[in-house]
Amino acid sequence: MIGHFVNFPEGVKQHMGQAKIRQREGFAPKLIEEWEAEDCVNFAVALARITGWLLHVDWLTPSDEEDIPESELKPLRVYVGDNREGVFDVRGVKSIEDFSQGTVFKIAKSFKPKQGGIRTRYYDEAALLNLPLKYFPTEEKIAIATEAIKARPQFLNAIPAKPQSKIPAYHAARYTFGKCVAYAEALRELTGLQTAAIMVKKFTPFYRGTIRSDDGYVHSIVVHPDGMGEDAWGLATIDNIASRFGALLYEVSYEAHQEVVQNYLRTSNNIYQSELNVARELITQYRLNNTDQKTN
Repeated sequence: MIGHFVNFPEGVKQHMGQAKIRQREGFAPKLIEEWEAEDCVNFAVALARITGWLLHVDWLTPSDEEDIPESELKPLRVYVGDNREGVFDVRGVKSIEDFSQGTVFKIAKSFKPKQGGIRTRYYDEAALLNLPLKYFPTEEKIAIATEAIKARPQFLNAIPAKPQSKIPAYHAARYTFGKCVAYAEALRELTGLQTAAIMVKKFTPFYRGTIRSDDGYVHSIVVHPDGMGEDAWGLATIDNIASRFGALLYEVSYEAHQEVVQNYLRTSNNIYQSELNVARELITQYRLNNTDQKTN
C-alpha cells in the first residue's frame, strides 16, 4: 500500500467480531489511547524502524487533485504499510479497505467535510519533521512504542516480511510508479538483464481506478533468464509483481518498455536523466553489493 486517493463512502462497514478478536490480541487500551491521541506518529515510526516498511500519512483533502501541497491538507493518521494492500496500525494488521472504512473515514468525518476525500502519501522518517503534522515523534515515545511492539510477537509475525531488496522502502516506493522506467533501465545497464513492461488487461475491482496509459502499461521491470522479474523491491515472479498493481490479466512487452523510455526522453529528459542517476547509485550501493541477489 503506497499511495492513493479515495472519496468518502456513503456508509462505513462494521466488523465487530474481528474487532473483538483484535482487541484481545492487541495492545493495551491505555497505550492505544495515548498513541491515537497523537495520530499514532510515535507508534508508526517505531514500527517502521523495526520492519523496514513504509511510513504513510492519510490526509483530508478538499479535492482529488493529486499535487495539492501538504500545507493545504489536514493530517488524519500516521501508520505503516507495505507495497501491496497491507496496513499495520495500533489496532492491528488490516487491508487498506478495512483500515480506510473502519478507522480513517471515521476520523475524517469528525472534521465534517462537505466534499473531498482521503489522500495517502508515503514518506521517509526524516521527512515527517517537515510536514504540517499536529504531533511529531520523540525518541522517548518511540522507545516506549518499540518496547510494546516487540512484546507482541504475534503482531509482528502477522506482518509480511519486507522483500529481500536491500534498497530502503522509501526509495523502492519512489521507483514503483512512473520512475520505475529509470530504475529498470539503470538495472539493465548495470546487470545486462532484459527490460520489459507489464501491461494490464484486466484489474481487480479495488484497482480499477489505477492511473495507466491507454494500452494498459503500469510498470517496468527486468526479466531474468529463468523468467523471474525484478524491480526496486527485489526478485519475484512476474505474477507476484503484476498482482501489486491489481492485475487479473496482463502481458509482458519488451517493445512497450522501449516506447515508454523514448517518450520520457522526448517529454521530460532532464527529470528522467536525474532519476536514472539516482537509480544507478542505489543499485550500486544496495543491489550489486547484495550477494543473495541474482545478477544473471
